[in-house]
Amino acid sequence: MAQLSLETLPFWPHLTPGQRETLIRAAQTRTWQPGELIRGVDRDCLGVLLVQEGMLRVCLLSEDGREATIFRIPAGEVCVLAAACSLSAITFQVQIQAEGETRALVIPVQVISALMRENLYVENFVYKSAAQRFSDTIRAVEQMLFRTLEQRVAAYLTGEARRLGTDTLRVTQEQLAQAIGSAREAVTRTLKKLSQAGVVELFRGGVRLLDREGLERLAS
Repeated sequence: MAQLSLETLPFWPHLTPGQRETLIRAAQTRTWQPGELIRGVDRDCLGVLLVQEGMLRVCLLSEDGREATIFRIPAGEVCVLAAACSLSAITFQVQIQAEGETRALVIPVQVISALMRENLYVENFVYKSAAQRFSDTIRAVEQMLFRTLEQRVAAYLTGEARRLGTDTLRVTQEQLAQAIGSAREAVTRTLKKLSQAGVVELFRGGVRLLDREGLERLAS
């Protein structure tokens, strides 16, 4: 995978020399540790993140503190929701955490806001990226509303197995519950049921998929 950089952004060819210089001078590399909060509902906007290593987890947070993961942003992709305060059409709040050690190139919110006012290509890129993530959010909410807990657990397990290339997943039941927006107790009962059916094996700190095809049928 090619390294994500300022020059690879779609609007780069449409910037003036002065705008390019401003962007180069302002962008900074930041690193976050696993689980570190990058953006919370009570934190200031950071800016646009060009994820170079690791993974970002974007989640909704309920009033009682429960989390529901709505999507992840892997290395090689851009996160504009960390600059949501500069987007007048975005009114919902999300929390962004590092999932594993994560490194990103940060375009400060003041700089991206100024470029959006000056350059139509920058504005179009930011709003198009935000709209795509909003579609991901709607899809995640639909799953929480219209799919059974078994389907959601199965979909998460098979999705992670495909992403990581292994049937042995190092994920706790608490982490799984956060990922799908459910209570840990309910996830524990569902995993035990899947274990009794012979499609997964539970071990301390993880889950092993014994019948991935069976789980995929269940998820669909």
